[in-house]
Amino acid sequence: MAPAKAPEDDPITASYDVYLTPSQQEQLYLLQYLNRSRDRPYSQHYGARPTDLRIKPKSGYLELEVSLSTEFNFNKYQGLKWGDALQTARTIQNEGATYGPAAGLGLPRRGTAGRGPLKDKADRELQISNDLTDFKRAEEEGKVMHKQTLGGQIMRHEDAAAGQALPVYYLGAFQGDQLHLSKVDGTIQMRPQFHHIDAEEHRNRLANKKALDAESEGRPPPVARGLQQSYKPETEDKDKDAPERKMRKALQDAEEESWVPLEYVDEAEDTAYDAFNEKMFLHDVEAAPKLKSTIDEEQLLDAVSGPSYEGSGRKKRRPRKRRGGQAGDEGLEEEEEAVVAAGEALPAEEVIGAADVEDAMDGVIATA
Repeated sequence: MAPAKAPEDDPITASYDVYLTPSQQEQLYLLQYLNRSRDRPYSQHYGARPTDLRIKPKSGYLELEVSLSTEFNFNKYQGLKWGDALQTARTIQNEGATYGPAAGLGLPRRGTAGRGPLKDKADRELQISNDLTDFKRAEEEGKVMHKQTLGGQIMRHEDAAAGQALPVYYLGAFQGDQLHLSKVDGTIQMRPQFHHIDAEEHRNRLANKKALDAESEGRPPPVARGLQQSYKPETEDKDKDAPERKMRKALQDAEEESWVPLEYVDEAEDTAYDAFNEKMFLHDVEAAPKLKSTIDEEQLLDAVSGPSYEGSGRKKRRPRKRRGGQAGDEGLEEEEEAVVAAGEALPAEEVIGAADVEDAMDGVIATA
């Protein structure tokens, strides 16, 4: 009597037809906020709507700014101080007051170190004190840093074809019993950017240098010294410094490329719903071609499994043939040759057992 079939612990409750949407002209990026909980996204509903969005498409950097409330838990003095540092950085560094890899770790603009009045410490503190008395007016004039900057580098998924271990993501949208998948072009891990801290440190260095230059105006000029020039030929080994040249080229491109402003649309706006319905679904499902796999099940297992190395383990011994002594000996000899060819030694008991079998067979043949 056959045993009763046990009920399934995880039965199938629904099935869906899967469709792939065509490639879009626009780029589809997945932004990951590592320091933000999932239940409090950056949106208008939670009072943290991003206001400014910019991208460097060639060098692959993206930043957005989120407005902060200046009414509660806000240090107005530090907001005015860092706001003044960012205004100075827009003049001497770059228009976006950007530092770090997104700016190519570049030096200040040439000829801009002395551009504009750089107030000393006393004048700066006096201006901050005056702005504190009328903080609302200072905020309207853009003197207050009241935005948090988040940014990161784009990890393009198209680089996965070149052998890089990058993830490949799809965005899924359900419509009835259909699942529509759209391929993500890249992933960006958005982290807080501290451009205001770098701008404050940069400003302090310039202020100190300006003070030292003012003190050394009455000193005699330094004595000129001769320099000995030497020529260093370029090495032919290009692979030796290839990573260094690649990194230098990437930083140079990031420094030379300007930010491209983008328009941010909140998820609750009608424009976002219209774009979702237009871009995230395959409208003509009847004419959609069916997907065909180009690999079989064994190739699929090899693709998802870990790497395997030939000769790393001992081959499994085949069962011996019992029909004839000659056939058994040939099978045993072939197996021993395969093991020796793999660079492995037979255990002692197996070598002794093989000798006993050969002696026994010789005795049988001699008796016959």
